[in-house]
Amino acid sequence: MADIYVDIGPMDSSKAPKEYAAKAKDAMCEAVETAVKKASGFTSSKKGEGYTIRLKVAELAVDGKEVSCKLSGELLRFPKPEMVSTSLSGSGKAAGMKPEAAVEDCIGAVVEDMMKKVFPVMKKQAR
Repeated sequence: MADIYVDIGPMDSSKAPKEYAAKAKDAMCEAVETAVKKASGFTSSKKGEGYTIRLKVAELAVDGKEVSCKLSGELLRFPKPEMVSTSLSGSGKAAGMKPEAAVEDCIGAVVEDMMKKVFPVMKKQAR
């Protein structure tokens, strides 16, 4: 069986504080890309039958050197969009570093955890 394609869909960081919105969006994209590259049987470079991952920041609070984040997301079929799940979610905290680094660390860890949960679903429902 060929690798399952994962389309990194639009990432929504509109609920993040304005000064961290771009960093939050980049962190979500990079974390999904890294998770896909590490996962056996998945690819984000060879388009084909697969899934689209869409994530959004539900909440991002920056308090000095402490950051807390909540993310939600959707899993759809690709290339013809068909909803598979809207229940992707996770939250986390990061502290002890500059706010920009903490935002990236918090979001990266949450996305990594979310992806570990969604890969088995994608394998099970692959066509």
